[in-house]
Amino acid sequence: MAATTTNNSYPLSRIDFAPRGLISLSDEARAGASEFLLQLGRFDEASRWIVGFVWSSARSMRENKNSEWIDEGPGIDLAGYRSTELPPDAIETRDGVPVAFVIPRSVIDAAKEKKIVQVRVSSGRLSLQLI
Repeated sequence: MAATTTNNSYPLSRIDFAPRGLISLSDEARAGASEFLLQLGRFDEASRWIVGFVWSSARSMRENKNSEWIDEGPGIDLAGYRSTELPPDAIETRDGVPVAFVIPRSVIDAAKEKKIVQVRVSSGRLSLQLI
């Protein structure tokens, strides 16, 4: 079992991650994770990156600094973590892409299919949701 806390600035412990193998990815979510991993590699080629599917209880965005904020509601965003920042047993590999799911257990339990899919949110942008 991994240590209770990780060696990073994120206050994450093993209980913050979904159990391995519990969550599946739609083709679109998997493709998005693969593209995001490529972008992370361009940012820092020396690091081994993990794509995090991270739950946010509230999200908002705006087109530019002069536009109004748009409430997008809860959902999942992608985050990049270096492999040293996460407990090793929280990392899974999906089609060659290392991933981790930072999603509260209550959200996972409420999802019927336990699958991350792409959705369009109120702002019009594509996002991710657990169904």
